[in-house]
Amino acid sequence: MKFKIGSYHVDVKRCQITAFNEVINIEPKVMEVLVYLYSHKGEVVSQEEIFSAVWPKAIFNPSSVQRCVAILRKAFDDDAKQPFLLITHPKRGYSLEVPSPKSNTLKCVFGGGIAVLIVVLALVSLFSNQQPYKNDFSDLLPISSSSGNEFAFMTSPNGLYIAFIRDEATSKHIWIKQLDTGMEKRISRQPGDYLSLGWSPNSNGLVFTLKEQVGSSLQVTTLDLVSMLPLDQEEAYRTTDYVISSHRLDWATDNTVYFTEKRRASSDTQLVSYNLITKDKRVLHQSKQTDWLLMQSLSPDEASIALGFEAGQNKYRVDLLDLNSGYSKTLVTIEDGLSGLSWHPDKKSILLSKRNEILSIDLQGSVTKLPFKNYQIVRDASYSYNGEEIFMELVKVDVDILSANRASVKTLKRLVNSSSVDFLPVFAPESSVFVFESHRFGQKQLFLYEQGKERLLFKNPDNVELFGIAWSKDGKSVFTASKNTIFRIDVASNKVEAIPHVHSSFYLREAYHHSDALLVSYRSSDGVGFHAAKFDLKTGELKDFEAKGERLSCYSMGLDKADNIYFSNTSEVFKRTGAGEVERVWQSQAAGIIGVTTESNLLFVTLEQGSQYKLVEYDLSSGNSDVTWIGNNEGKMLINAAHDYSQFLYLTEPTRQKRLVRLR
Repeated sequence: MKFKIGSYHVDVKRCQITAFNEVINIEPKVMEVLVYLYSHKGEVVSQEEIFSAVWPKAIFNPSSVQRCVAILRKAFDDDAKQPFLLITHPKRGYSLEVPSPKSNTLKCVFGGGIAVLIVVLALVSLFSNQQPYKNDFSDLLPISSSSGNEFAFMTSPNGLYIAFIRDEATSKHIWIKQLDTGMEKRISRQPGDYLSLGWSPNSNGLVFTLKEQVGSSLQVTTLDLVSMLPLDQEEAYRTTDYVISSHRLDWATDNTVYFTEKRRASSDTQLVSYNLITKDKRVLHQSKQTDWLLMQSLSPDEASIALGFEAGQNKYRVDLLDLNSGYSKTLVTIEDGLSGLSWHPDKKSILLSKRNEILSIDLQGSVTKLPFKNYQIVRDASYSYNGEEIFMELVKVDVDILSANRASVKTLKRLVNSSSVDFLPVFAPESSVFVFESHRFGQKQLFLYEQGKERLLFKNPDNVELFGIAWSKDGKSVFTASKNTIFRIDVASNKVEAIPHVHSSFYLREAYHHSDALLVSYRSSDGVGFHAAKFDLKTGELKDFEAKGERLSCYSMGLDKADNIYFSNTSEVFKRTGAGEVERVWQSQAAGIIGVTTESNLLFVTLEQGSQYKLVEYDLSSGNSDVTWIGNNEGKMLINAAHDYSQFLYLTEPTRQKRLVRLR
């Protein structure tokens, strides 16, 4: 089962929430809570109802529901103080997104001023018969002049204006700006949840998407380009069964607007054309259950349309649909995200936005990477009307590493702050040192933190994706992994040994004490749960662990000094001995297990319950346990702890700054 919530894709089987190039894995119970809320979207459901559906045989515990909702809010970047998706109704429960659709049909009214506007045809481009345009760009210049986030931009067909959405002080408005003078005016009369924009072919009108309480609508406004002020505004189209999900809206010269929609009750997506005069709606392409349609881009001659799909785990596909014949063909399949599609004015190639890169694809599927030094996420890169510039949205993401001592958990110290994404800190056996991954200047690298200083440990010259960090037990080496290679890095010399393997991607957890091997985990083929395995660094063998003939499914795991495996689900901790026997050694009454380690005869279990982090120290011999409060998750996430649990490491919530730029 798959469905979408806003720009987020939810894959139930894989327990994943995806937004562009970010994939968030969540626990099965958390996913079950989301599915229950989605099946009752718009309704207020009580904690008791949610608990009964997700934990049918358990005694009601509200903290289990509260924890799941808190995790979902993190995944959707939904502020608990000002939520837009998961709404808390005091003493009643929660609701997801919007109320149930009303029974009355909302009538669309199209004013005379708009009708006059949209019958005007655009002039044929003066550049249509010229030779191919430049493909080398070097100067990056700012367009944004505000501290607020600016996004969802569209440049006018005449090349004089740019329209965009500005999110400032929790209020969204539509603005237009003259590109030569920088003069700008707000054209939306009221703040609203504006999502995407499209210019009229003659550049004196805009169509835009507005998220409504019961769906979304297309609104059309005329513009006085002398004063840059709006004139008439009318609603052209409204939908309640679907949500308009386009990055952009394509307004053709025959008054047809092209956009993508997703069905509210499922993950189905479709390409739609809607004529602003005749009110005729046509479905040009449907994707059911698979291949989420993310975006579209109409060709300059309006003969074909490029379609961008999410086509599987970390796979994205671009198809070309002929609007006359209905025939479609695949141009290219790429990895690591797709965040924009647009055509070159010569109609011979398409521009793709992909993470921090811009790709040009010709109509035979050949890919060329445009030389462009950039370290931020690119969205919706598009050519100017004459092909001499590229406009784009750049997104800067910042995550920092914080620490707190057990004796004073409320006192946080910022250890790593590089104005980029710093994450996954892992302590060495000697707990004053840790290694972390950092995405600085677009490069995925490992750094060593010791005595207040950082040192580059692994350059990662091929800039491959990295899957986990593990220390050797003597503290002399650090391991990390790509999808087909284990890297062993000597801490003293930075010397790297590459150990290739033939297995699917797996995630490093911990090094063994008594053999040259690594404890790893990998997602099961059905997307639900993780399995533990042992990777032999000498032979390259990957051995699954089994219990009673079945592979172990687990989320947290660790080794004791005898290399017995301790692993957990959300509420129980198990031990697997060398003989293959499995026994439950500890159980949480309120679930929420996020980490398991052992030291001597002590079992350490970290819990997230509601907004609180707790540490349980359980004596495996006596059965005695102590519970210690180690912080809350407001604005941060507990990520790791020293081996003696004297120090804790946290990550700050990601901050995103969106700005508009032009590349010449």
